[in-house]
Amino acid sequence: MVEFRKALLVLTGLVVLTGLVSAQTTPLQCTANAGVPPIARAEGVAEEVGQVIINCTGGTSVSSPDLNIPTINVQIFLNTNITSRLLDSNGTRSEALLLIDEPSPAEQIEAAGVPNVATFKAVGNGVYKNGVHPTVFGAQQASPNSLVWLNIPFDPPGTSGNRVIRLVNVRANANQLGVGASLIPNQISMFISISGTASLALNNPQLTVAFIQKGLKFSATSATYNQCEPGTKSYSISFTELFGTAFRHQRSVGNQNIPGSIYNTESMFYSSAFTTVGAVGAGVATQGTRLSARFSNVPANVTITVPVSGSNASGDAASLVASGTNGSTASATTGVVTLTGGAGAAVYEVSASNPGAISSLTFTVSVTYTANPLPGLGTATVAGNYAPIAATLTASTEAAPRFVEDPQSATTFTINSCRTNLLFPFVSNQASFDTGIAISNTSKDPFGTVAQRGACTLNYYSATNTPGAQTSVVINEGEQLIFNLSLGNATQNITPTPGFQGYIIATCNFQFAHGYAFLSTPTQGGLSQGYLALVMDKNMYSTADTATRTGATSEKLDN
Repeated sequence: MVEFRKALLVLTGLVVLTGLVSAQTTPLQCTANAGVPPIARAEGVAEEVGQVIINCTGGTSVSSPDLNIPTINVQIFLNTNITSRLLDSNGTRSEALLLIDEPSPAEQIEAAGVPNVATFKAVGNGVYKNGVHPTVFGAQQASPNSLVWLNIPFDPPGTSGNRVIRLVNVRANANQLGVGASLIPNQISMFISISGTASLALNNPQLTVAFIQKGLKFSATSATYNQCEPGTKSYSISFTELFGTAFRHQRSVGNQNIPGSIYNTESMFYSSAFTTVGAVGAGVATQGTRLSARFSNVPANVTITVPVSGSNASGDAASLVASGTNGSTASATTGVVTLTGGAGAAVYEVSASNPGAISSLTFTVSVTYTANPLPGLGTATVAGNYAPIAATLTASTEAAPRFVEDPQSATTFTINSCRTNLLFPFVSNQASFDTGIAISNTSKDPFGTVAQRGACTLNYYSATNTPGAQTSVVINEGEQLIFNLSLGNATQNITPTPGFQGYIIATCNFQFAHGYAFLSTPTQGGLSQGYLALVMDKNMYSTADTATRTGATSEKLDN
């Protein structure tokens, strides 16, 4: 029995000793996590991807203050170009940052370039944030799709606690991957490699850091205007986001320097307190989301005006940027769009955004023209796009965010000629016949019709003796063009056409022309016959009437 008790004590001692040894030699293990990957706009070249956290436990902490802390190199690769902004003249220092142990703003001490490993000494018991050691490290652009953080001091946490590495401010070219052909969105993937004097076993070196989805839908209402109805008309253009964070303002008031916080702005992790080349300006977007409306084929003598700002019930708001910014030709003060060759653009920048709603920003576009000079004829279009358009698709000092050309076009308005084409099928000034003609401009009425006015051109057709076309003076609303073939009407610029017999097509530059012809033989018993001129145009009140050879739309009256 005594021998058994001695053996049991020895066995118990071995178990305790084994446990102590095991606790002291717990291997260093690291696990990477990208949290919930955000949505990146498929039109974007510099889209923020999700922050990555590498959580490490175990290992042996450097306890002696005379010993250097081990260092690691953290390198990431994306399956697309990394487009975080470059911050130095050498074109290698990236705005992407590495943070150690989730430092509070007061603990965010920057490393000046690549750390000098000789200056990093242990403080014992795995302590790192001691107010001396840097906790913020800048990256270098290693290749178009890779960033690297070199000589990062890494003191293993030991038997208690953990050590956290956070990677922030990584932008990617989402457009390079595009939208998936299936219902499953394309993904931006990150591959992590850790090397150096310390050995970190990373359990999951490949992560999904963003999903790619189309971000913008653009549309416009359409309208038809008449050339002879001067004034100010309007239509609307709408920019609609396709997910809740597709529109973002530039940044929050103050800093965005709380590790792990989600700000839903175009800016990422940044602090105004950063001063080193590797961190100053890091994470700050150059602007909020910009939305471009590019007008084209606008007829001559037409003025386009847009609002200088706009908002919606969801809390989104945008303001017009100055002319010359991202292609804008609109005045940020008046909203008048300068047109060159019928083309111009208005660019808005989002100044407030609500990530909890999918909404639209709609702007009313005013179209103005006068009677003198009359506007040209034609159909105008507009195309919507994100702005600015990227000049480079890799990392650079360019604006962020930036986008590719992906215009969505819409027809906005058409200016039609105000015309009525009247056929007088038989007129004569032969064999003692004469024909009197009256054409009335009936746009003046008690029904609120917009007044129209214009000249009438008379085109004569006969087998023989065909005179040239004649154009009258302007016929005002409520007035008539009156003449006969034998005498004409000098006051209204119509000359006589003696001996003519055939038909006349009168083209009047107003939509509400109606004509009457009266044939008579005053010298042969007073024989006479009258008839209404035929309107040759499509019926402006009927969608079923499609037969026309004139290209005009006029008022056809039943009688």
